[in-house]
Amino acid sequence: MATVMIVDSSDIELRVMQKALDKSYNVLTMNSAKQALGRLSMATVVPDLIVVDLELQVGGGFAFINSLKTNPKYKEIPVMLLTAGRDESTELEGYRLGVCDFAYKPINSVILKHKIDVQVESSGNKKQLNNYVTQLQQNVSFHAQNSLRLEYFLIGMITDLLSKKDGFTGTHCVSVSRYMGILLQDLLMSGVNYGVPKEDYEIIVLSAQLHDMGKMGVPDSVLMKEGKYTDEEFQAMKNHPIYAADAIQKYSYLLPDNKFVIYMYQMARYHHERFDGNGYPDKLSGYNIPFLARVLAVADVYDAVTAKRSYKQTMGHEQAYNIIMQGSGTQFDPTVVNSFSRLHMVFYDTQMQMQKQLMQQAIQQNQAQSLMRQSQQMTSQWNGI
Repeated sequence: MATVMIVDSSDIELRVMQKALDKSYNVLTMNSAKQALGRLSMATVVPDLIVVDLELQVGGGFAFINSLKTNPKYKEIPVMLLTAGRDESTELEGYRLGVCDFAYKPINSVILKHKIDVQVESSGNKKQLNNYVTQLQQNVSFHAQNSLRLEYFLIGMITDLLSKKDGFTGTHCVSVSRYMGILLQDLLMSGVNYGVPKEDYEIIVLSAQLHDMGKMGVPDSVLMKEGKYTDEEFQAMKNHPIYAADAIQKYSYLLPDNKFVIYMYQMARYHHERFDGNGYPDKLSGYNIPFLARVLAVADVYDAVTAKRSYKQTMGHEQAYNIIMQGSGTQFDPTVVNSFSRLHMVFYDTQMQMQKQLMQQAIQQNQAQSLMRQSQQMTSQWNGI
């Protein structure tokens, strides 16, 4: 059982959070930073996650987080920050210190537990992956050692190529896979799986990043067009699921019965099908659409509606929520929509987190470009002497 440490000066909040988590986790409650650091110093195994209240007495939550992240023994422990409400400056400072996510007061036990489930699952997957790679390096052949790395390599390469193709498809693919992970975890934990085993969660979310790989076959004039498509252009865009599926099928004989390939095919070909049968390319309906494609369809539309694009006005979370709820039973599987309805604020938090990460990356990129220009100017000056 995973261990979650909660550091909060309020006994009431500690009891609320412990009650929400104690059936699923080994919960350690600490009422001060001093007590928490003392417990950590004596522990042989560190917690899988630490939840810290921003309003922690004696120094505050940020000071405690900083002490964790500057200590080599504790800096890899994921930290979630509990705050009284959403505040941009607070969240930016949290991300700067290395906070993985935020929870908000008044505490909603269902949302809090889901957020912790996601972070513990992610942390566990990271540990398992690291252990798995180490084991492969020690015990198996060269080709087996590199198989998982190859999947990550291919996904990274294709996503990067998609980003260069039109400037946003690569980012869209990564965002959609994260949203899908939120829905899929909830559905699998609820027993809604249609034969998909829980242990395939990581490989499914990974393969979801390639759902739009067929767009590499769409002409640049169509893919990068800003504005409304003509009928011919729209048909060209609608062919992208077929392009992807045909490419996967063409080479699938090299990896027969490989789950990664099977899941990738299902999501790439069928993510634009509609529950009422009016989608494309095959006009499948209802439960004839593969389960994973039905899940991905909701994640895909949420990101398409809320993501910033240069050629369209960005709609917010509320509009995306309304579109998805209104599409229940027509565009989307009602079971998946019910899951989204329960977790839509987790979607919102994830969207905000990803937007801030993109902003930070843009700032770092601009700084790097500025340094490069300064270096080139200095080189030119030296050459002129």
